Amino acid sequence: MGLRFDLLGPVRVRQGDRLLALGSAKQRTLLTALLLEPNRTVSLDFLTSALWDEAPPKSAVSNLRTYANQLRRALADSAPRLTARRPGYALAVEPGELDSARFLHLLRLGRADLAAGAPRRAALGLEAALALWRGNAAEDLPRTLALAPRLQALEDLRGSAVDAYAAARLALGENDAVAAELHEHLAANPTRERLWAHLMLALYRCGDAAGALAAYARARDVLVNQLGVDPGPQLVALQQAVLKRDPKLDRVPEPRLKVPSRWRTRGVHRGLRPLYWQTRQA
Repeated sequence: MGLRFDLLGPVRVRQGDRLLALGSAKQRTLLTALLLEPNRTVSLDFLTSALWDEAPPKSAVSNLRTYANQLRRALADSAPRLTARRPGYALAVEPGELDSARFLHLLRLGRADLAAGAPRRAALGLEAALALWRGNAAEDLPRTLALAPRLQALEDLRGSAVDAYAAARLALGENDAVAAELHEHLAANPTRERLWAHLMLALYRCGDAAGALAAYARARDVLVNQLGVDPGPQLVALQQAVLKRDPKLDRVPEPRLKVPSRWRTRGVHRGLRPLYWQTRQA
């Protein structure tokens, strides 16, 4: 039976319905560093930095070998997963086993569908991508200097998926639901300017032009106070269009399409959920 590696939340490994015991935080940090470069050799220098930042103990290499041996036993499968390779270690991951890789694949498909003018198909894929997240990336581990930028890159891509998903659903006319969800996203990520733009458009299409202008004012306050910048040209142009009640802001929803077989849906709620890659199990 194969393994499932999960980085998009607390780090875990599953074998069927069973969660594997991964040991100490140091062992789980080692696993995280290896999963960020699956099927590639990760150097001992990088692994040392990932586990101890800039103050490794004199026994760091010996400790790494111990953690690797314990992790190898924890990941016992039909074939060896963790192998020593100069100048470090490599972790073998099969296609479909790593949640972050599935997320990136679905994000690419969703973006392509959105660009091709297929918002319903895009929304299906992007919802599946976002459903893989159970929290922040590797949220149960310290973010050392070596790991922080790579984990933050995943978080930034999550934000891009939220952006694209909102755009797809706006194209489908789901304005009320988009507005409600964007309020929550912006409470956690208030400096994401594109999300403010989506919120303004959703509110305007709900008939709440005053709410759209209030959202612009809040966005401007956040950007000025937190980043020291004014709203960008897109947000300013959108504000002007709302003030003028520009008819171009209105959009007729796309006709409902048959769900494509490549998403392998087991059931559809409002044409979007649930999807078989969804991983919100406890």
